[in-house]
Amino acid sequence: MADSDCTLCPELLVRLAGVAGGLRALAALIDKELTEETTMSRRELLDVAAVRVSNLADQAQGGY
Repeated sequence: MADSDCTLCPELLVRLAGVAGGLRALAALIDKELTEETTMSRRELLDVAAVRVSNLADQAQGGY
């Protein structure tokens, strides 16, 4: 991305970076639960993932 591209505001970039970090953390959690001795059932994992994705969507929209 060129430095002269002013179509993305700094606040949006910060929100997107936060969402990207949250998605990476969620992916790591899912991977760990699926490949190692799990600490939660798949149902619990789906519930946790749903809450985290919902929170990340709120964050992307400026809710946090």
